[in-house]
This record gives sequence, structure tokens and C-alpha cells, in this order.
Amino acid sequence: MAGNARDIDPSATLRKISTPIQQHNMPAGPTSIARTILRSRCNFQHSFRWESRSRRQSYLQMEKLSSQNTSAYDFGHRFRAGGKRRGLSICSYLQGDITLRISLISKIFRIAAGTISLLSFLPLTAQTMVPWVTRSADNSRSGWNAHETILTQASVGTKGIVRSTIIPLAGDARGMEAQPLILPQVTTSRGVRDVMVLPSMANVVRGVDAHDGSGIWQVQLGTPIDGTRAIDGWGINQHWGCVSTGVIDPELKRLYQVCWVVPNAHGTPMPAAPASSDPKAARYFMFVLNVGDGSMVTPPVMIQGSSNGQDFNGYPRKQRSSLVETNVAGVKTVLGCSGTIDETDPGAAGYCFAFDVASNTQTAIFATTAGEGAGIWMAGQGAAADAQGNLYVITGNGDFDGATQWGESFLKLKYTPPSGSTKANIAVVDHWTPWTDMGRSGGQAPPAGKLAGMNAATEAMSKPVGSGMNMSLKNARVETSMSAEGKLSVRVYPDMAQGAWADEDWGSAGPACIFPLGVCVASGKDGIAFPIKTTNMGGTTVADLKNPPANCAKLAGAPVWLTVDPGPVDPCPTDPTVLNFFPWGDTAHMHMTPVQYFDPVLNSWTIFAWGENNQLHKWKVSDTGTLSYLAQSNEFASSEVRTTVQHGGMPGGFCSGSSNGADPNTAILACTIPYRDANKAVTNGRLLVYDPVHLAADGSLKVLWDSQAEGIAFLFNKFDPPVIDGGHIYVPNYNGGVDVYQLTR
Repeated sequence: MAGNARDIDPSATLRKISTPIQQHNMPAGPTSIARTILRSRCNFQHSFRWESRSRRQSYLQMEKLSSQNTSAYDFGHRFRAGGKRRGLSICSYLQGDITLRISLISKIFRIAAGTISLLSFLPLTAQTMVPWVTRSADNSRSGWNAHETILTQASVGTKGIVRSTIIPLAGDARGMEAQPLILPQVTTSRGVRDVMVLPSMANVVRGVDAHDGSGIWQVQLGTPIDGTRAIDGWGINQHWGCVSTGVIDPELKRLYQVCWVVPNAHGTPMPAAPASSDPKAARYFMFVLNVGDGSMVTPPVMIQGSSNGQDFNGYPRKQRSSLVETNVAGVKTVLGCSGTIDETDPGAAGYCFAFDVASNTQTAIFATTAGEGAGIWMAGQGAAADAQGNLYVITGNGDFDGATQWGESFLKLKYTPPSGSTKANIAVVDHWTPWTDMGRSGGQAPPAGKLAGMNAATEAMSKPVGSGMNMSLKNARVETSMSAEGKLSVRVYPDMAQGAWADEDWGSAGPACIFPLGVCVASGKDGIAFPIKTTNMGGTTVADLKNPPANCAKLAGAPVWLTVDPGPVDPCPTDPTVLNFFPWGDTAHMHMTPVQYFDPVLNSWTIFAWGENNQLHKWKVSDTGTLSYLAQSNEFASSEVRTTVQHGGMPGGFCSGSSNGADPNTAILACTIPYRDANKAVTNGRLLVYDPVHLAADGSLKVLWDSQAEGIAFLFNKFDPPVIDGGHIYVPNYNGGVDVYQLTR
């Protein structure tokens, strides 16, 4: 008779099992590994939960990790894959049962190989890590770590990389939307550790060891909103809580994190309120946590206030844009921005707010319109900030008048701290605007009640009529052209209500601000890049928009088609409705903030951009801001749907890069892309590592490593770029965790 599988204290049990595993010279085969485990520790019981999944999701996902002293290499974790469940104890006192249990454990090893550290139990070597304290590494949002010594072109190309572990997140099936943040050398209850902070959509924030994923601390920041199609039209997210990436002050060793919380009867996050799916009942709070232990520095502060005749809490907002910290003359300020859920309804607006670090109080709030849209979301990217503390953001759909209405605009914002009786404020000090929504739609109003996260033109293409082809495609006009190099281009002009083209949302990606050049490259759903001067932007007026070529002449350089070449189409036409087409019948939207890298071989700044349904592109940025095409990859985002459905898939690729200083042979670029449309459904992802300097023999960007070739599966996280630090590549997934990759040993 079998002994009862039971839950026991994981901390003691996992310490028991992890020590001998790491001390043994482990055999290569999974059966041999299982035998060694059983021979080492068969004096305890613990239970696994395991189930079946779809053919692509062929690995087990960790459901829950003990929040204290638990290594991600330990066996005592519980695994989850959704569906039928059964208990399985590792060891049993019953005679004749050991062979069966070896077989079952071997099966688990084979299923999970390369996923949760089951392929290698060698202890991780401590690597030198650098602070990654804000989204995309720094306030210019470069996405580049120039202090990486372990991962290089040679090491990745010759040794390869493996997925060494998955760090689990708590409380949410999708895990996190925020990017992981890292602060090295923090004093914790487990000694000095390099701490990685992981806030989940369930408002659970974990502090873990960045090397092995072991838990250090965990806190619950109130009740999140239960997922509803009133927030997300496709029902992807289980909860809505800590949506945006916070920011860490490395001197104070504090995390500043905004989370969406259902307040209790006292209007505060704690004690936790009952669950709710009503976004109108929720509020945003700033939490200030000590990175060492997760304790609260100050009570949570509600984000609130009025501006431009609008009340921030008068309408459900969506605070996806990440936070940024500035330090001007010793005054530290954390700033964040937001959009609105129903972005075309009255009352919709974008906002930016300021939080004073010294006093732990909110000091200012600014609305981008008087309830006429212009949300700031930038696919999760935060405002870029220069050394003077100026902020740079791109707004989305909304009205524009160049005075108080700032829809479809690149804005330079200045925060002025309070002084004496003068209140703090946030104000627009410069801007540039390419077109208006009404200009794009030919004067037709946009659809009412459009949710953020859905594109009106794309949806008009997607919905079939009866059992036949979508009418907008059936009656579409198709134009083709041949370039001087003999390259064919196809443009599809669907026959749809022109109001749908009022949703071209310039603010769908964050700007690449190369401050040494005084240039920010801004791009959106058209896939057009506009190089904008950080000083003397041009201050576009309504009258200027009647002469687009003159307005574009204010730029640092001519606009270019960044994500795809549609043929001979002027990216700054006199009539902006000329831009209302789909290249090759697919969208070319840009959501990734382009990665910035000074290429020492070219002796020039370069950017990398990956738009929807297209390839990764590398562009040169001259000293004056002129953009020149250099190369592209052979790999396509949403490759399984870009030629089989009516508009392809979303959102393109997300990348980060690293190098050891200016050594061009150490530079790598890590990118994730979806196989299908990651906006409408959870889909599988692909991780690629490129050589960003030396091209392949065919002139394409050279692939150093590909998860597809290694048979590694994970669910794609649609707005979250990788983090490269200390010999690791961290990839948040939609399986509810963070994949950790490192060199094969």
C-alpha cells in the first residue's frame, strides 16, 4: 500500500533535497538523475501536482514557490499545468514501488528538460551584476547594458545557452506585465544578495535572488481587479494589479511601484478588500518598499487630482506606462503616466503625475486633454528623461489644438517642484505633431467606446461578413510597385469606414532618445520613424498641419518607414489619408521601444526596431539625426499568421542588448517574438539572440541562438522585453513566471 502523499513544510524539506543534489556529480541521463535523488533522500515525502497541456506547452510550470529560503533548483516546488490533477510522492517506504517512481520522475525530467533547472544541478556561479533599476535599463530607455562580461558573441555562439530555471510568480496565471528590476548587493535576511523585484498582476511583489530565483521576501499589496472584457477586450489577463514597471532608487534601496487596487471600506489597500471586477471601484496607489525585505516605507499613497478640467479618478484609467525617477539639483522625483480604458469616450485623457521622494507625497498631476483622449501608454514604456529632468512622451488618439489638447503628439514635459507657496506643476514646454486623428480619417469621427488595446482599423479588417470574406478586403484596392533593387511591394487599401483610421495611435511605442545627439526617434502604428530634435522641436500648430512637408522640415531628419518598406510612399504626405493602407495586407505597428547602441565598427549610433508581422531592422542614426537603413533579420514576428489571416498578428518583437563596453565582439541582442497574434490570444513565443554588429553571409542580422532550434517552448509576454545582466537573460513569460537563460555549462 502506498504511503499518503502529503504537504509538509517546504523550507526544511527543500533544504534537505537541494544540498545533496548540488553536491553530487550528477549523471547526464534523467533516469540516472532520478535514481541518485531517490538514493540520496528517500526519508521524506513531498507531492508534485502535474497535468497535461497542449502540444506546444510541453513543459511543467511552477505554480507556487515558498516565499522564504526556497531555491528554484529545489524539487519540493509544486508544478502546475492546468486540468486533471493527481498526487505523486517522490519517495515511498513501500517495497516494489521504487521502479515506478523512478519511471515517473524520469518522465517529469524529460518533459521539463531545459525548463526548470532539471537538466543541470550544478550550482550557479555568482556573476557580477549591474543595477537594472528602471524599464529598458536607463532613463533614455536604451535597452542596453554596456557592462556585461559573460554573454558575448563567442560564448553564446560556441557554448550556447540553456533555460536554467523558471522563477515563479504568485497569484496570476499570466504572471507579470512589468519588467523585472535588479538591485545588486542588498542586505537581506539571507545575507547580501543581488535582488530581483517581480511585481505580479495579482498585486503580489516578490524579492528573489537574481542568480537562482530563490525567494527572499514576498508581499501582497491589496486586492487586484479581476480580469474582465470591460478592461481587456480579449480576456487575456486574469487580474489587473501591478501593471506598470516601477523604479528603484539605488541609493535609498527603495522600490516605487504603482498598482491598481480595489480599496477596502476605509479607502485603503490593506486590509485587502473583497474581490471585484469593476474598474470604477479601483484606484491606483503608489507603494514604497524596501528592496531588502519588502517592508513598506510609508503608507500607500493614492494617485489623484484634477487637471485640464478632468478628475483622474473620475474615469477608469490604465496606468501601463512605466515609472521614471529624476534627480535635479538633489530633488528626487518619481513620475508616471497613464491612459484611459475607453479611450474614445468623453472623459478619456492621458495623465502624468509626480511623486516627491523626500516627502513621500504626490505633488502634481497633468492631463493631456480636456477629456478628449491623448493617453500615454507606449506599450508599457515609461517617459524618457534627460539630465535636466525633462520628460519625453508620445500620446495616442485624441484631439489636438497645440495649446491644451495634445493628441497624437510628441511632448517635452517639465516638472517644477513646489517652492514656498508656489505649487508643483507639470507643463508642456515643447512638442511636435505629425497629423491629427481627423486628418487621418478624412474628417470622420472615430468609433465610440473603443477599448485601449484594440485597433479600430485592424478590427474592421478582422470581422467577416457572414461566411464570406470581410467586405473591407473583398472591395479593397491593391497597389504594387517595384523598387530600383527589384524588390516587390504590395499595399492593400481596405474599403472600410474612414473613422477607423482615426485610431492610428502614434503613442503605441516609446521613443528612442539618443540624448548625446539631441534626437529622439518616435514611431507608432504606421511604422514610420520621425527623428525629433530634443531642443526646438518645432511647436506644431493647427495651421502647420495644413502643410505637412513644412512641418516635417522641422525634424532632425526626414521620416522613414522603420518597420517595413511599403514601396514609394512618402511617409510625410500632403494628404495623410495616403498612409491608410496595410503593407502586404498586414499591420506594421511598432510597439517596441527601439534599442539604442553605439556601434564602434560603424562609429555611429544605431537603433534596432521590430514591428508587427515583419523582421528585426537595424538603422544607423547620423550625428544630425538622419536615419539610414542597414540590415534586417530573416525571422518574422507572428510568422504563423502573417500570411494566413486578414491582418497578421500583434505586437512584433521586444529586444534588449548588452556588451562589455565598446568591444564590438561582445555585443549581443536578445529578442522575443510571438508565433501568432498575441493580442487576441495567449500564444507561444520565440527567443532569439543576435550578433548586432557583424552581418551574416547573406547580409542579414546574424542569429547566434534560437529557442526554436532548441525546442524550448514558452508563452509570449506581449509587452515585456528581456533583461540581460550578470550572464543571464531574463524573459518574463505568460506561463506565470520568468524564464532564466545562461550559458550551457
